[in-house]
Amino acid sequence: MPCFPAPRCVPLMVLVLLLLAPPARAEEVEIPLASGKSVRGHVAAATPEEVVLRIGEQERRLPWSALAPLGAWRCHRALAPPADGDARLKLAVLAVDLGLFVEAREEFEKALALGALKANEFAERVAAAERAAVENGVALARQRAESGDLEGALEEARRLRQHFSEAPGSAAIGRLIADLVKRIQSLDAQALADQEELARIQVESRRQKEVLERRVRATDRISNGERAAEESARYREQGSVTRARKHAEEADGLFQDARLQLGRLRRILPEGDPERREVLARLAELDRQQFALRFAMARFFAESRTWTQAERWIQLSSYIDPVHPDLMALREEVASVRIRYRLSDMTNARPIVR
Repeated sequence: MPCFPAPRCVPLMVLVLLLLAPPARAEEVEIPLASGKSVRGHVAAATPEEVVLRIGEQERRLPWSALAPLGAWRCHRALAPPADGDARLKLAVLAVDLGLFVEAREEFEKALALGALKANEFAERVAAAERAAVENGVALARQRAESGDLEGALEEARRLRQHFSEAPGSAAIGRLIADLVKRIQSLDAQALADQEELARIQVESRRQKEVLERRVRATDRISNGERAAEESARYREQGSVTRARKHAEEADGLFQDARLQLGRLRRILPEGDPERREVLARLAELDRQQFALRFAMARFFAESRTWTQAERWIQLSSYIDPVHPDLMALREEVASVRIRYRLSDMTNARPIVR
């Protein structure tokens, strides 16, 4: 895209339009504010402290500090005579001071057309303005990139390329864009790595949450199971079959649920994890507690000659330790008694049990 035009490229139409333009005071101007908002109105007057805008039938006074650089420059432009070469030159200089290099170029062209600038002076001022535009624009873009505003940095780079692609020092624009592209690619790679890390953390967080929940649940079930087992033992000593069985079944159910929780923990905890070793030790202890409960109930029912329940609890005990010596002895004892009872069913003769 061409840079500031040479003097011979300035068309005579620029001068004609300036001479025929209506007074600037009649124009409605959009004034950007320092807050990021903007107002529209007619610039009525200005003092060193403030500018007066006419908005409809009302006047609004704004201090210069409340205006953005572009807003302040537009107020000065609105008050400048359109066909005054010196006024246009002052506007161009002000635009350069404010970093508004595109606006400065336009005003330099008007000042040249109105005879306020000579050709060689025009070229020098234009080259200096273009060089400053590129330097300032590149510095601003890099500053935005450093602060993490890559979108704003790219927008500034696009603006530089659009208006100053052939300006002195414009090679810096290409280097800026290449650097921004590298930054974006690096950030994309980092973002992907961050997403993977976040996913891993989320998975780990869910795993830790499940570990905690299952540990608490297993501890609670075991604690309640132990209390129910103690109640069952107390009723066995009293010879209360119904209550002993009720509390034993409650305790066994709680122990079984605790076993499920610990079994899940054993599967999700990695090998070598100290917590996994604790879970395995707790499972071994739970086997001992649950076997003791089931075997005690089997012995209790055998002594009470409730053979069906005795066999049931023997079977439950065998799921934990089928070759336990005491269990094997009790199984043989119950089996021998049960055989005699089955023979009596066929012979109709009841055995004498001593």
